[in-house]
Amino acid sequence: MGLILDNQPGQTPLDEDEKDGLLIATITNRSELDEFEQKNIEEAIQ
Repeated sequence: MGLILDNQPGQTPLDEDEKDGLLIATITNRSELDEFEQKNIEEAIQ
């Protein structure tokens, strides 16, 4: 399996201004951000 360097859907990298506002430094793309936000929403509902 080779290394895929093109961003897949949902893997849009966040620019530096967007990253500066994040509390979680390990989030690097929109897919990760969406997943983290969804988890927080689900926890808040419970």
